[in-house]
Amino acid sequence: MALAFLFSLLAQRVPCVGEVLDADTLDRMQQREVYLREQMAKLLKEMEQCRTDARPSRFFAVRPWLIWALAVLLLFLVFRYIRDRYRERQERMFYHEMMEMWEEYERELRKPVCHGDPDDITYTSRFYPEFSIWPLKSRTQTCKVVAELVDELLNTCQIVPKSYFLPRPQPAIGVGVGFEGSGPQGCYIVYRMLVPLKAPPGHIFHLEVGPKARIGVRNSRIRVEFQCTCIREQQFQDMLCFLHHPADRLRKKQMPSLLQTLCTDCHLDMEKTAAWFQELVKAAWALMPVSNTTQLELLPSKRHCKLKLTTTSGKVLWIELLLGTQKKDSDTFLTFE
Repeated sequence: MALAFLFSLLAQRVPCVGEVLDADTLDRMQQREVYLREQMAKLLKEMEQCRTDARPSRFFAVRPWLIWALAVLLLFLVFRYIRDRYRERQERMFYHEMMEMWEEYERELRKPVCHGDPDDITYTSRFYPEFSIWPLKSRTQTCKVVAELVDELLNTCQIVPKSYFLPRPQPAIGVGVGFEGSGPQGCYIVYRMLVPLKAPPGHIFHLEVGPKARIGVRNSRIRVEFQCTCIREQQFQDMLCFLHHPADRLRKKQMPSLLQTLCTDCHLDMEKTAAWFQELVKAAWALMPVSNTTQLELLPSKRHCKLKLTTTSGKVLWIELLLGTQKKDSDTFLTFE
């Protein structure tokens, strides 16, 4: 562009051969020369300005890593903002659920209960020290979740390495929902389920009920006896019959019987059985995928298995597993009370 202006300027200054210039023509050429010089200076100034403006672009072109660093920083800030917003939303939802739970609890405590006589009316709060029916109407969905979780836990118990001659936990039965507690957590909801125990191979349970005069007293016991398994021994060869083999051979060839592990005399020891079941649940929980997001705490109990489950969000679920046995040919269960 600058060369074009220079050639134009020379063309105005150099006359053709044999041409005679008058005063007007010379004046016009001088004016043209001044105009071209002004345009030349303006052009040079614009070119200098363009070089100055191009320096930042050249700076980024020479350092592309800086653009990537700024992009990563921006993505990190956006991710952190979204994470903080998600945590705030989760905390608000949990707080809202807790408020709804307490409001529902207060409404149920104030709910009147009629016993047939219009003058004989009490309130639900009188019955909350004991557990209500399963599932509690206002907790149907949670009862369903608890039942599924306990079923998965008991199924996992089947694959935990253990002695062959220990009780076999059966599918759990929901028996009650209620409110308990007077510690730092205050009053909390407990979901209670019954886990029937079945006698292992070669054993049989006999329910011994105390005298009728002592009904309601913990005087019932579970007697454990050996059962002949000679036919099974011949067919499957997976165990020796406890009744028809000498003790020294059983001791060398087979695991200890239930009478040798969880019994006192010939009766099932409820405290030993509860301690064994608690260890079984603890080992099974470690194998479940839910253990990665929910912490299990076994609360002290001599006859039951009390679980406190705490999620990563801080939500707590209380479950009490009762152990018991089913009376033969009936729907009656004896619990470890």
